[in-house]
Amino acid sequence: MTACSSIKLTRAGYEEASHQVIIKEGPIELRRYSNLNLVQTKMRDTEDSGFMRLFRYIDGNNSSKSKIAMTTPVFTSENNGERTMSFVLPAKIKKENVPTPSNEAVQTITRTSGLYASHRYAGRRVEGAPIKIQKQLLKWINNHDLQSKGDPINAFYDTPWTPPFLRRNELLIEVTQK
Repeated sequence: MTACSSIKLTRAGYEEASHQVIIKEGPIELRRYSNLNLVQTKMRDTEDSGFMRLFRYIDGNNSSKSKIAMTTPVFTSENNGERTMSFVLPAKIKKENVPTPSNEAVQTITRTSGLYASHRYAGRRVEGAPIKIQKQLLKWINNHDLQSKGDPINAFYDTPWTPPFLRRNELLIEVTQK
């Protein structure tokens, strides 16, 4: 007998952030995400993306010295000129068991559950989604009687060596009903 799991694995074999698809129209989805435990760091400039600080955290640079599985997506966002990068922690790690980062430039946070519009696209990883993707997503949001609630979030799913035309990238915007 085989047990079913609610954990979805991406094509790279990593656990994907838990969500439910409510509407799917081509490359755009309306999703409900559950609470997500994240490890986050500020990105100082293009030379310092923050990825290695987060990687060191999941590689054992934390209070329990434990290695934590990589998940997808890697989130990046910008709020008032401050850019951040976040890794999603595996669903099996409950909030009260999240190890404290050893590096003070890394913090753990919980992103509360919410409704997000998502637009999937391929290509090279760039800090922000292409302008046309953002315009299409905002138009879709408006046409579905939804209202944007916050800054756009970039989501990257694939390893750096994945060919650009095969990469899965997404632009997410939190929304509410009008």
